[in-house]
Amino acid sequence: MIVGAISRSRFPHQLTLTLAAILLTTTTTTTAAEVRTTADGVYSSEQAKSGFDVHQKYCAKCHHQSYYQGAFLQSWQNQPVASLYDLIKLKMPEDRPGALRPREYAALLAFVFELNQLPAGEARLGHEHAEMQSILITAP
Repeated sequence: MIVGAISRSRFPHQLTLTLAAILLTTTTTTTAAEVRTTADGVYSSEQAKSGFDVHQKYCAKCHHQSYYQGAFLQSWQNQPVASLYDLIKLKMPEDRPGALRPREYAALLAFVFELNQLPAGEARLGHEHAEMQSILITAP
């Protein structure tokens, strides 16, 4: 009788530990899968080429390409892409802030990532805020 009572009392404890381990593993895996970095190929080469065109048309008169390399991107290290996107959209072009289409701002970011030798991927960088919020900037 005592043996049966001990076995039954362990079962809820073992079940609780097992469920906690599954929950922890699932939560950790989901969180890791949701957060990406700019080193994960979050833009396409084609999009970076479009970003070059955007730069030439709207940005080059004030910002040489070298402006976006090195220290510029390093200052955004571990920040969400959405933060940089929001700042550029809020401030640029200087004579008409926010005048570009969302996809043009995203293409400009793709161009900046390419300038900093971050790898391109298959898909374009989206301009949806939630998607960009889940991508952290990593500078080379």
